[in-house]
Amino acid sequence: MDAQPLSPAGEAAVSRFAEQVFAHLTRIDQRRWARAYLHGLLAAPGRKSLSNMAASLATGPAAATASLSLQQFINGSPWDWRPARRVLARLAAERHPVRAWTATLAVVPKRGDQAVGVHRRFVPEAGRTVKCQAAPGLFVATDRDAVPVDWSLLLDPSWTDDPERRTRARIPDGLAPYAAGELLLGMVDRLTALLPVAPLVADLGVADQPLRLAGALARRGVPYLLEVRGGQAVRPVMQAATGRHGRVQQSGTTAEALFPRRRPRTPGAPQPVLRGAPVLLPGLPGAPGPHGTPMHRLWAHHDGGLDGPRRYWLTNLAEDAPGVLALLDAAAATRTTVDRLGSDFGLLDFSGRSFTGWHHHMTLVSAAYSLGRDLPGRTGPTGRTGRTPEISRESLRNSA
Repeated sequence: MDAQPLSPAGEAAVSRFAEQVFAHLTRIDQRRWARAYLHGLLAAPGRKSLSNMAASLATGPAAATASLSLQQFINGSPWDWRPARRVLARLAAERHPVRAWTATLAVVPKRGDQAVGVHRRFVPEAGRTVKCQAAPGLFVATDRDAVPVDWSLLLDPSWTDDPERRTRARIPDGLAPYAAGELLLGMVDRLTALLPVAPLVADLGVADQPLRLAGALARRGVPYLLEVRGGQAVRPVMQAATGRHGRVQQSGTTAEALFPRRRPRTPGAPQPVLRGAPVLLPGLPGAPGPHGTPMHRLWAHHDGGLDGPRRYWLTNLAEDAPGVLALLDAAAATRTTVDRLGSDFGLLDFSGRSFTGWHHHMTLVSAAYSLGRDLPGRTGPTGRTGRTPEISRESLRNSA
């Protein structure tokens, strides 16, 4: 795809936005290269490599110098990325009404073993084990889209327990191989300190120990809609004839068994179906149910009609089906944002090896998305020609 140089209005918008988001950087040269990196993510064609981004800024020998300076800024300079992310969160909440906070897992395929956090994990979308980086992200979902405001990187023991590897990647002391849900709680705590609490919709690839995550969110006063596995154990509450909750089934069941498949009643193209049922989860905080036991609601979302694939969601919200569908729409908007981050804004393209550099890059990628969707003079994506924007498909299929 040919380069799409920014219009004068676009250049001015990048400058204003960079000054606003990276005002905490104390050195003039750091702020200058923050603006340059942001410009490169928005204007460089194809892969957002350092050389391509530098070529969008200068030509000839000056481009080579710019590439080295961008490399130093993103991988070598020790600036703090957290203040910039706080600004992005506030901007996202100020521009449009907030529907929810959403969380999902971005999977970035890698061929080598040197990129920080790279490990092998099974990816359901690919149907196989993939060598990749995996990053839980937290988003502010508005009535327009979902804006990335924070990121964490999954590190397995091969990174945290190897002193040489840890030092080479500049992984901070004391950073353990936390699960995705634990990393999400840290991001939620940071966002809670900035914005009014909103319902959290978490699609972390059916994260490990979702009930532990649910309990931690409930103790924080954060309402939630969490994806769980079909094998999640629950105790159903039978509906009384009056429509009120009746007796509790003595024996438990699973989320999948609670919603047996039915034959569609209406002909034609299958439509998404949402079915819900009250359930008890002893030991998990929730609304009082029969005999004072905390009660939740389990929802089965059939994406392609009753015969289509199902996903299961656990919530402590009193939302009816339309309200839950609105929250699931926010989760779908988040996946769309992740796809666009990969195809248009450089999510897949970090080439450094350090933990600090990865966080710097992800902060700039998030800033590029926040600005780029409204940027004057940027009329279309600058992504890869002939490539699907879905990380979970083409890029996973081509990974080693």
